[in-house]
Amino acid sequence: MSNYIVTSVDPGKNIGGGKAKEDIIKYLVELGYESFPLEIYKTKFQKLIYGKIKLPRQLKKNNLETVILQYPVTSRYALSSFLQEIDKNPVEKFVIWIHDIQTLQSENKADIQKEIAIFEKADKLIVHNAKMKQWLVENGCTRPMIELEIFDYDNPQKFHEDTEYNKTICFAGNLFKSEFLKKLQFNGSLDVYGPNMFEKVPECIQYKGQYSPEELPDKLVQNFGLIWDGPSVESCMGMFGRYLLYNNPHKTSLYISSGIPIIIWEKAAMANFVVDNGLGVKISSLTELDDTLEQITPKQYAEMRKNTVDMGRKLRSGFFTKKVVKNL
Repeated sequence: MSNYIVTSVDPGKNIGGGKAKEDIIKYLVELGYESFPLEIYKTKFQKLIYGKIKLPRQLKKNNLETVILQYPVTSRYALSSFLQEIDKNPVEKFVIWIHDIQTLQSENKADIQKEIAIFEKADKLIVHNAKMKQWLVENGCTRPMIELEIFDYDNPQKFHEDTEYNKTICFAGNLFKSEFLKKLQFNGSLDVYGPNMFEKVPECIQYKGQYSPEELPDKLVQNFGLIWDGPSVESCMGMFGRYLLYNNPHKTSLYISSGIPIIIWEKAAMANFVVDNGLGVKISSLTELDDTLEQITPKQYAEMRKNTVDMGRKLRSGFFTKKVVKNL
């Protein structure tokens, strides 16, 4: 019997969805799964040959036990072809691992139901957390769901030696989503990493450049990593800010796997995980940054740092990935 982890791949290019999906493949291969690339083609002829001939052959020649599909898939045609073949060649267990729900912030009920219908084809769903599960249930999803808790992060860099608590913060991501950076005012310094940096930002913002997911952890030497998004410093608002209510941001795993405690919006889905595990603090507004940093003692920070390094070792080992798959 074969177990597959299925991921969309553009021929000659990277995996669609980047590092999070690549890490899941790595950790599941360690559990005996085989990586199954779901190929994405541009031309109608290539799509037709793949969907009608190549893909069916690939699936029919294998005795499949558990198949896990990393969702979303970067091609509607590839996804549709794959699901059709799963219907024709039932597997013992078909699981959809949700990285992103594309209609989660949509108000279009028809679009939401189309995406829910995809999830309904699975025997089980792997979701980020309890809040994402609740949203799916409220929108009619009836499939059994397992909560991941947090994404693992294959981090090749050494943990930095314990540093002095000097109230420094970093922020990493695709910066076009983070318009709050243009408005932030506080007494400290926020070191920012990633593409699409704004031309004009306040003096408290220091742009440090863009690095690969493997290189970036070596650059992160600050005391805290910030989890925030959207246009406002008062609260996480707008499409990108409100998404924090439901998702597990991959940057959280980046920070923790680098041994960096977290400052997170108090209403974010991951806020309780951070606080309950002693990995940082939650705030309601970025206007609280100065007071929050001032109130943390060096001793308290050292304890957060220790807890974060311990959790970081778990993320580097694929602990949560392997745990959720074993629970299937």
